[in-house]
Amino acid sequence: MAILATLRSTGMGQWPTLPDFLREARLQESGALGAMGAAALSATPEEQRELAEGPDAGGVLLDLARDLRVPKAARLAAARCLIEAGIEGAPLAQLFIGAGDLVTDPRLGGAAKKLVELGLPEALVTGDAARVSFAAGTFARAVNAASSAVGQVRTRELLAAAPQAHAGVSAALFAMGGELPAGEVPAWKKLLADSCIANRKAPAAARRMGLAPVWPPNLPDAFAPLIQEAERAAAGVASVDAAANPSALTAAAPAPDFTAGRVSRKAPPPVPAPKGTTEVVGQRRVEAPIKRSPFRKPIGTIVEGKTAMPPKPMAPVAPQHSPGSPEPFTKAPQRPRVQTEEERETTKAAPLPGLSALPSRKPDHVKFDPLGRRVPRTDRWNDDAFEWQEPVLPSSELPQPLRAALTQGPFAKRLQSLFDDRPEAVDRFCGAVEARAAVVGAERLLVELASEISRKRWETATAPQAQLQRLESVRADGTHPDSWRKVAELLIERLTPRS
Repeated sequence: MAILATLRSTGMGQWPTLPDFLREARLQESGALGAMGAAALSATPEEQRELAEGPDAGGVLLDLARDLRVPKAARLAAARCLIEAGIEGAPLAQLFIGAGDLVTDPRLGGAAKKLVELGLPEALVTGDAARVSFAAGTFARAVNAASSAVGQVRTRELLAAAPQAHAGVSAALFAMGGELPAGEVPAWKKLLADSCIANRKAPAAARRMGLAPVWPPNLPDAFAPLIQEAERAAAGVASVDAAANPSALTAAAPAPDFTAGRVSRKAPPPVPAPKGTTEVVGQRRVEAPIKRSPFRKPIGTIVEGKTAMPPKPMAPVAPQHSPGSPEPFTKAPQRPRVQTEEERETTKAAPLPGLSALPSRKPDHVKFDPLGRRVPRTDRWNDDAFEWQEPVLPSSELPQPLRAALTQGPFAKRLQSLFDDRPEAVDRFCGAVEARAAVVGAERLLVELASEISRKRWETATAPQAQLQRLESVRADGTHPDSWRKVAELLIERLTPRS
């Protein structure tokens, strides 16, 4: 099968047959859903029809397209395969109600218009959208998305065939900016309030497993005030969770109403807990003490409390020196000091005979490493010439001011595309001129355009002959706006080469 080879080429799974892939897609395996979004969505129409015509493929793809928990790419692929296979009847109505929000996605292509044109009329006569329910709200959300794809005029034409008092049509018109009928407002408020209270009362496990009503519901944005009103009405409702609070589900049993002549059954008195077991005292659990085993010998010694050890003084450390050597120097070392000029002259002599006098230190130049950090002097720790290094002061010369680039005019890029010989350059240039004229006026527009053309960057530019012919056709056509013809005349005058 071609579609099976395409699905396996994604590397997200190896399925021997198409039913195996559909079985994993029904179970919403990540590999199957990823292959749907990556391969089936971009496959050819023949391969998409082949996937939808597989055994029990219609039900699997319909469930995937309507499930909001499935990734959007996989939902788009499932909806497109069903439309390419020619889905019709009640399944088509379910597809429009559940996946109508996908028609605004450009990846659906031409299948979006088919889904709206064929699915909207089918959904008007099929399903529970005719009465006030969440199915009617989902239908309204799909219609609202369809109005963005095919336009509100066409959407209202398709809704005109609906029967009278259709709740889904009323909700759809309300989502597109209309008014909700006064007779349906109380029903919507009651539906939303009951769903919100049921969702708040449900335990957390029930909400995770999908056993509680979904909140907030999948309704258009126009229902936001009604949803907020329902949330305010259910603000004091708490969840009844037996795992978190077991006593919440424990209710006092009503007294039995026995007829005369029968012996009433009384509840047996509470049996006290035997000694050595767990008892509940208030909110605490009191455990029985652990007894010592009579069969095990004690290991070690139990010491109760902290043991305070007496302090052990350290022995004095005596100075160690070889016999006959002078006593070690015990005074604190002196800090280095700066010698005077006379002391420096006296210390220049050689300390030992046979050595020349120490060379006098020459002032070093300031040096910097490749990272811009100052290199310290080599004699900075010399005791004979200890002094602070002079700081490096910044130069008193001011840097040259930066040269800023000229700001481009409003028509610089449009004019550049005209010189680049782009086919759509003339139409876009005239459209930009018309928008600019509506903002600043025609006179100011001509001044800005003349200033832009007279810039130095356009002196050597040569307009292509095809662009001049397009400008000439715009000037000669009387159906164009006045601003288009004036700009075309100005550009022809400035851009036509002088002979």
